[in-house]
Amino acid sequence: MRLKAAKPIVVRGKKLGGDKPLICFPLVGKTPEAALEEAKKAISGSPDVIELRVDAWNFITDKQTSMKVLGDIRKLTDIPLLLTCRSHLEGGFQEVSAESRNALYKGAIEEKLVDLVDIELISGYEEIKNLKQIASPRDVYVIVSFHDFKKTPPKEVIFATIAKEIAFGGDVAKVAVMPQSMEDVLILMSATLMARREFPDIPLITMSMGALGSITRIAGWLFGSDLTFAVGVASSAPGQIPAGELREVYKLLYSLYLNE
Repeated sequence: MRLKAAKPIVVRGKKLGGDKPLICFPLVGKTPEAALEEAKKAISGSPDVIELRVDAWNFITDKQTSMKVLGDIRKLTDIPLLLTCRSHLEGGFQEVSAESRNALYKGAIEEKLVDLVDIELISGYEEIKNLKQIASPRDVYVIVSFHDFKKTPPKEVIFATIAKEIAFGGDVAKVAVMPQSMEDVLILMSATLMARREFPDIPLITMSMGALGSITRIAGWLFGSDLTFAVGVASSAPGQIPAGELREVYKLLYSLYLNE
């Protein structure tokens, strides 16, 4: 039986940590026009969450334009929006200064344009604490994340990373790692199960990337992962599965595990 979060987060009617995993479409358009067009296509696919990968934007340093695009996307839909500015070190499309990221995050949160924000664990406790102080009073949830595109750390290290993300104030803890073997895939799922049991209140997002790790994007929810990224319009990481195919597989799993 699936181990769901004891205290799921409800965002615009979507439950992160409930019986079923949420499906998130990442958007990686580079220009204002591409970002809006991609958003419209994503909305037509009815994802549970839309991730705005603003590190892909070639106008990210222009706060005024960035805020306008965020506002335009917000007007298009009531689907929960996740704002992510991934660092180049952890798989981002370009290097964006902390100052540019923080300014955009602050503006987007204060204007209530997004529902969740992602900040990497390597940003440090003070950066995360400052973001939480802005986000929490406005009911915006903070995902603290870690990504390793080269390897899969030992189970104990993955668990310790999740524990640190939670200790630093994450409303949601996220870990994505790259497997070199099927044993690595098992390590990620085992660490996820361990974390779910140890931290039952906190929603988790975990995945093993690449083709080798694709099974975690399908079956990870049975071990405690509460959201999976799928290809609705474009892929943002290796191993993401087309949304239509993922939903068909989920129907089978739901019939087996949820009696649907």
